[in-house]
Amino acid sequence: MAASTANKENRAPTAGKGATAKQTRKPATKATKGRAPPAAPRALSGDEDGDDDDDDDELMMSDRGEGGDDHDDAAAAADETTEVAETQFDSGKGNAKKGKGKAPVTSNRRTAAAVAAAAAAAQAGAQKQTGSAEDAIADELSGSTLGPGKISAREKKLEAQLVLTQKALADYKDKFAKLSELRTTKAEAAEMRLREIADERQKAAEKTISTYKAAADAITAEHATLQETAFASPRSKAARLESMRVRDLEAQNAELLARVEELESAQAEERAASDAARREAEKRYEAELNRRIKDATAIADRDLAELRQEVKMTRAELSAEVAQSKALQQKLKSAPGSSATAPGSSAGHGTVDALKLELEQMTTKLNLNEDLTGFAVHSVRQEEQGAAYTCMLNDCAGVSGSLNFKLVFHPDGTVSYTPDVEPSRDATLVALLPEVLQGYMRFPADHSSEFFKRLFTSVNKVKL
Repeated sequence: MAASTANKENRAPTAGKGATAKQTRKPATKATKGRAPPAAPRALSGDEDGDDDDDDDELMMSDRGEGGDDHDDAAAAADETTEVAETQFDSGKGNAKKGKGKAPVTSNRRTAAAVAAAAAAAQAGAQKQTGSAEDAIADELSGSTLGPGKISAREKKLEAQLVLTQKALADYKDKFAKLSELRTTKAEAAEMRLREIADERQKAAEKTISTYKAAADAITAEHATLQETAFASPRSKAARLESMRVRDLEAQNAELLARVEELESAQAEERAASDAARREAEKRYEAELNRRIKDATAIADRDLAELRQEVKMTRAELSAEVAQSKALQQKLKSAPGSSATAPGSSAGHGTVDALKLELEQMTTKLNLNEDLTGFAVHSVRQEEQGAAYTCMLNDCAGVSGSLNFKLVFHPDGTVSYTPDVEPSRDATLVALLPEVLQGYMRFPADHSSEFFKRLFTSVNKVKL
């Protein structure tokens, strides 16, 4: 009898064709538990129970009369609800007529005790099965573990994957550090602004999602509360209204879930668009950087070519000047001894002859000095910084070549030395000269002899 009553109570919440078996049976269990305790107070007095049963029967009959002309679905729902009322209160009515006293109380108490004992036995069986399952899993794990010091193939594979992941992470960190060292450009500023906008939109979307989730949770809680209240009541009208309310809440919940999914998909699309924009900005910045490097390289090459052309022209001018100086010296040597002065000017004739003789002697001395030491002065000019001498020191053996340099004697008693040495052209001199003699230097004038000694020994590979 208790089993049939429970089965009929399980059919009580169905309110029409639209309700499924899962939606009606799950709340029915809660409703059955909720109605079990009030059984004893109704059975204590047969009169009160009989009055309640009469009221329920009247309500049942009125429900049937009102629903006689309705649709078949509403009639079916009313019939099922009527069965709940009859089933729930017929036992009390029959007991009141037959027992007239305490017999229904004993029957209801036995039924409640049987239900409680069955629930306790089921719970104990479930706990026992859970414990046995946990013990079986623990035994299986303990049996599958290897001995101490041994590593399984899965652990080795996981360790290898961990090493590869760490290497990839290190590579990405290095790349990020290199990219972070580049200066900020307009593209990067735009990218940062896009990221800020994306973060703000993401926060707004997350806030909206949390709001919808909170609303969905509140509706779900309200749904559960109303469901418990509805299925605890034996009234068919309340059950129908509650089932309609449940369907409305479920529809609202489905709409909210669809809205949440839509927002999540929109957020994912926005994140993907932001990543694509960032990658595009990085590509544009890289292309711009490559273009700038290419332009700078072209400018540097052009400047280098111009400098080389200038050096070439300067050397040509120097060679022409040296050739002209030698030609003038040759002309002076080959000049006739007679003077073109007018007759009667014997004093002027003697002065010119003396100057010519002195010039010839000086030229001879310079030529002898150049032949002996390899040092020659090509030109002398008076500049703002002082007297500037363009000099050349030749290798006596003719192996290392000649060194062209400039000496400027400053008014403060110092001398500046500026060599004309290029590593690509004068590789031999670069190998012979010390580093201090390959660039500009300035020294006191009284150290000129020491300077020339070091320069001469370096060019001629002589040890003094």
